[in-house]
Amino acid sequence: MVWVSTVPVLPLLALSLLLEGPERDLEALRGLDMTGIGVIAYVAWVTTVFGFGAWGWLLRRYPASSVAPFSLLVPVFGMSSAALFLGESMSPLRWCAAALLVGGVALTSLAPRRDALASPEPPAVSFPRPTGEERPA
Repeated sequence: MVWVSTVPVLPLLALSLLLEGPERDLEALRGLDMTGIGVIAYVAWVTTVFGFGAWGWLLRRYPASSVAPFSLLVPVFGMSSAALFLGESMSPLRWCAAALLVGGVALTSLAPRRDALASPEPPAVSFPRPTGEERPA
């Protein structure tokens, strides 16, 4: 699954060159210091490897239909992390959106499963056996 991290690089590089120009890209690369390299390494390796590893581990142990709704929480974690660690402001509308997402995921995750709510199978229907007098046609 790591291929999803490598494929977008080429189109994004092409878009950057097209929209910003090569001078801007070279300027950004020249201004890269050790902190920038550390941040890139952390995002590219640590969080990606942990994220894909945790996702794969969960999918091996639980059905995809149980795990997939939690991917909707990624924006909530992103917004709340930015507010906590970077001091970004959160508008009331964003808080409401985050609450709706968390509530929706909780509702789908904590609700009883449909197969548990399904009624038991109806009893098998038995048909009378033909006697010697009655012969099937």
